[in-house]
Amino acid sequence: MTQFLNTIRHYDFATYLKLHQTSDDFVFLHRFFDLFAKYGILIPFLAFIYLIWTKRINALICSFFAMALAGIADLTIYLFWQRPRPYVTHAEQVSLNPDNYTVDMASFPSSHTYLAFAVATSIFLYGHKKLGAFLFLVAIGIAASRIATGLHYPSDTIGGALLGVSAGIFAYIIVHKSEKYWE
Repeated sequence: MTQFLNTIRHYDFATYLKLHQTSDDFVFLHRFFDLFAKYGILIPFLAFIYLIWTKRINALICSFFAMALAGIADLTIYLFWQRPRPYVTHAEQVSLNPDNYTVDMASFPSSHTYLAFAVATSIFLYGHKKLGAFLFLVAIGIAASRIATGLHYPSDTIGGALLGVSAGIFAYIIVHKSEKYWE
């Protein structure tokens, strides 16, 4: 079992380092990832304006509920395991300007990633297929940018994506079954 976990850690770091170094090699890519890592999370929240504008309040409630569920799960994980961020663990191999980011929490799971996937999943399940598909692409971009900028390992973003999708599905089931009580 230890050998298996060490192999996963090796590939996790190798994938992370490759994406991070590729980002550093291309100025445009580096700037794009840097911008998207910081501000990409705003795009799913802008979808809330659309939901309010089109009076899709159930989808909005579902998204907030999904984010809350994912946040509770993240807090639970944080209480039991605090994985250090890659730029802390591998400071000699990773360049990161800490002034550009506010990072004080643990690395696993990626909060930006689970929030983006929770919103995308709940909106997609509520029948907004085009907006949901677009938000899934944004969520993937957020996950990749968090790796490329040195803030997360790939497994952190995979865990965040799984957490966000699970929370979105669970929130959809609960909200959809509860609709009959408030309509």
